[in-house]
Amino acid sequence: MIDLHAHIIPGFDDGAQTIEDALDMARTAVSSGVRIMTATSHGDFSSRDPQIMIQKYRKGLAVLRSAIERAGLPLRVASGMELLVNESLLHYAEQHPLPSLNGSGYLLVEFYFDIRYGEAVRRLEVLRKMGYRLVLAHPERYDFTKRDVGRAAELVDSGIILQINKGSLLHEFGERSYHAAEWILSRGLAGVVASDAHDPILRTPELAEVADMLAMDYGAEAAEVLLKKRPAEILKGE
Repeated sequence: MIDLHAHIIPGFDDGAQTIEDALDMARTAVSSGVRIMTATSHGDFSSRDPQIMIQKYRKGLAVLRSAIERAGLPLRVASGMELLVNESLLHYAEQHPLPSLNGSGYLLVEFYFDIRYGEAVRRLEVLRKMGYRLVLAHPERYDFTKRDVGRAAELVDSGIILQINKGSLLHEFGERSYHAAEWILSRGLAGVVASDAHDPILRTPELAEVADMLAMDYGAEAAEVLLKKRPAEILKGE
């Protein structure tokens, strides 16, 4: 399997805090059948200089990859960030390339959960016009989706790929997020399911349970697409 969304680089954001945490997360991922993980640290370009942030990310990724190799774990870690789409990011993007998933041209993007739908659409369209293809992280957790789940269908119609969090399907983010995620999946609107892992204990990168759940509820082919085929295509830029 491929986990397209995980906060595994130690000491960068609210994910893994130490290299030991990161290695424990890697072991959990591997034991559950994950062979590729994208290290999608939070990227809020309003909080610090974007170029310094990206440089720090690259150094952290190199350290993580070396540690995983030394530990002998069969896990490939791809590059990428979970980019908070705000005016700072849009301004930076006018002059600089944004860090995409494995250099594919696909961006993993997010918003604050209370953003207005119209404003979210405006910002996404700015990035689309720049030539980026967009994967929206955890659409089921945004207030606009929980109020009107049909917004998810509108986003897909506009070309946005929706990435559902495994935690939403496991009732970890409340019933409204769970029902929104189920609605999106039941209508074939989801492109990817990922862990959005943050630590080795509570929000882990274990995907075997949700893989079984997806296969049971939507069929083995759907689970294959959501956890393997579509993530692989995204990382290849297809």
